[in-house]
Amino acid sequence: MAPTESVLLEARQLHRFLGTGETLTHILKGVDLKIHSGEYVAIVGQSGSGKSTLLYLLGGLDRPSPHVGSKSSVWIDGQNTSDLDETELAMLRNRKVGFVFQFHYLLKEFTAQENVALPMLRAGAISRSQAMEKSAKLLERFGLGSKIKRKANRLSGGEQQRVAIARALANDPLVLLADEPTGNLDRANSENVSRLFSELSETGQTIVFVTHDLQLAGRAERIVTMEDGRIISDHTTSQAAALSF
Repeated sequence: MAPTESVLLEARQLHRFLGTGETLTHILKGVDLKIHSGEYVAIVGQSGSGKSTLLYLLGGLDRPSPHVGSKSSVWIDGQNTSDLDETELAMLRNRKVGFVFQFHYLLKEFTAQENVALPMLRAGAISRSQAMEKSAKLLERFGLGSKIKRKANRLSGGEQQRVAIARALANDPLVLLADEPTGNLDRANSENVSRLFSELSETGQTIVFVTHDLQLAGRAERIVTMEDGRIISDHTTSQAAALSF
């Protein structure tokens, strides 16, 4: 049975194992989670709790592991990804999901504008001139209008991360997933990214991010806490504050 229409992402009984033999590790242990349209969600927990693994599974970058007595599945916008081959999953992911990582992975020999245009050119839905025009508008929106022609390796760390966010939004994804988006930034640039995420959320953009930064997490509307491969709490920010999160 498919999730309800407003559920953009859903994990059902997710299990994930890594390694083999004596090094086999049970990373996720039957995780269930729903992300609805328009939500702004932080996933927190200690290192090794499984939060990044969960994020990659939700976004279709990884597949769940088989587990006896459980049928793991991930749904993206009503589509069971278990029904898709790798090419189909990649197409769905590229249309529906935008990713931001701790390391921005920009192409250093390309300009900021070219980096943002790449996902649009790969999708092939619009012309190069249209992609470049949209890239410029996204960069202007994020305060980088004067840097669109600058090579990525000549931008500051904070500027590079804003370019990475613009790139993640290039194809108008239904959901933006971010893994430790402020992990390599100083406090001032972390605050800039945090403010940008809040502004995006206010426009209705669905955002799910993993973080160790409790100040960033505190700006989300919902906080999911993980421990040892399981979700141990799932509260709105106001509920979490009341529980002395």
